[in-house]
Amino acid sequence: MLVAEVTTTDLRKTRYQVESRDDIRKTRQGYKIETASGEVVRMSEEEVESISVTEE
Repeated sequence: MLVAEVTTTDLRKTRYQVESRDDIRKTRQGYKIETASGEVVRMSEEEVESISVTEE
């Protein structure tokens, strides 16, 4: 199972289960994450401090 951990600029961490690294994309509007459950999460580039993907 792959987990994307997003750290926002206010240092909150949120974890999303993803099927592959390709489920995380940088778009013109910011970032788009497609979770394993089918949910689509969008965040602006200004909101995101970092994104890391680990296998659990």
